[in-house]
Amino acid sequence: MPTSVKLLLATSILTLLLFGEQPGFTKNQSARAQPSRATENAERFAIPENEKPFWASAQAFLDAYAKRDANAIGELFTQDAEFFDEFGERTEGRENIVAMFQDVFDTSAVASIEEINIQRVRHISPTVAIEEGIVVGSVEAGGPRYTNRYVALHTKGDDGKWRINTLKDHPREGGPRKEQLAQISWILGEWVNQDSDSVVHTNCDWSEDGNYLLRRFTVQTFDGREMNGVQRIGWDPARKKLRSWTFDSEGGFFNGLWTKQGSQWLLTIGGTTAEGKTVTGTAVYRIVDSEMITWQYRNLIVGDEVRSDSEPVTMVRRPPSPDQQAIK
Repeated sequence: MPTSVKLLLATSILTLLLFGEQPGFTKNQSARAQPSRATENAERFAIPENEKPFWASAQAFLDAYAKRDANAIGELFTQDAEFFDEFGERTEGRENIVAMFQDVFDTSAVASIEEINIQRVRHISPTVAIEEGIVVGSVEAGGPRYTNRYVALHTKGDDGKWRINTLKDHPREGGPRKEQLAQISWILGEWVNQDSDSVVHTNCDWSEDGNYLLRRFTVQTFDGREMNGVQRIGWDPARKKLRSWTFDSEGGFFNGLWTKQGSQWLLTIGGTTAEGKTVTGTAVYRIVDSEMITWQYRNLIVGDEVRSDSEPVTMVRRPPSPDQQAIK
């Protein structure tokens, strides 16, 4: 195998950025703790009396979402309510809205809504009001948060209760780039991988501005070659993806896009080796525990050559040296 291709595979090991959550590495937000945010926000400011029903409704929504109670969410809507999701799709009627949320809970068991921040309430008449605000949520525990703006039209029923008649969600926006990277910040530190051909040492740290993770690597092959390089990992706000750029000391360069698939992460790579050959493929990463990760490549094409899928390769966290242990 050409040296630069070997380096490509080695640096794929180095790009273990997004393997999912490290055991124990989650935002400490239980279903019971999440709903408090609407109440906390309401208590932080002097809420006018005529706005309190809407803060109470926001709290009730958070409670019901945390409990995965679609029927309780339905009670917050009028019988003929309309809901427009972030993609513009319309759901009409309380029963259909309940069914929609139930489907969300069935298919996204770990999704959460952490906060509802009401920014403005306008009373159009004694029985009609418009609420505007921001929702903060995440698609998985410990994952990066998103925000989206919403507008809700409330009507006051004969029983004196305010209910949502029309709710429109605006498209989601990703959180700050550092928060996007923080989901994989547990990879910081030193790691080592050894297979039948080489030993790879990596060291990862935050960039000074906090916008990237920087990983420096050294590859020592058993035929006497030594190579090094650097990888920069950042958030692409246009694609809403984490991206990586890798440059090796022999002149090869590669980039990648990351996609989570269940408990695994897929890295779609493309680039050029030092020998001038184009490379495309997919690296699949799986976390074993906080000290061990496995990866393998699939659909790898180097120049005109199609490679067979590799066997899983193991990467382990490098323990401190005896001198460091003695200091501790």
